[in-house]
Order: sequence, then C-alpha cells, then structure tokens
Amino acid sequence: MTYDTGLVVHGRTSREHFDPAVVRRELAVIRDDLHCDAVQIIGGDPERLELAAGAAAALGLEVWFSPYPLELDAER
Repeated sequence: MTYDTGLVVHGRTSREHFDPAVVRRELAVIRDDLHCDAVQIIGGDPERLELAAGAAAALGLEVWFSPYPLELDAER
C-alpha cells in the first residue's frame, strides 16, 4: 500500500493540508481495515515523510521510505 504525503510540483504540494492526527488515523485504517503489514511512504517534503514513516513504524507497519524530490536538480 502506498501513502502519499504530498508531491511538490512548481512549488506547490499536491496535499495542501497535512495533519499528524489524520496521518496516524489513515495509517491505522491501512493496517486495521485493509489488513496491510507494510506501507510505502512517498512525498516531496522530508519532514512529512519522516512524520508519516514514524507513525507507520509505531503502528507496527514495515515502512518503505520513498522520497520523490521532483524539483531538485541533479546536484542536490
């Protein structure tokens, strides 16, 4: 299962609102209702990625950490 924290394109994020309580609730749904034991965390904001990955790990989910730095140049 993939969890999108928001991709950054042209300086704007695809997920405008990012509430840690909502993130935890959505990840619990992935674990409890969808019966997943792993989640791929994607997004362009490192702080959001870290928060979501930490919440998923705290729920006992295996975490696949997948940053999408769409707006970084090759040097960064």
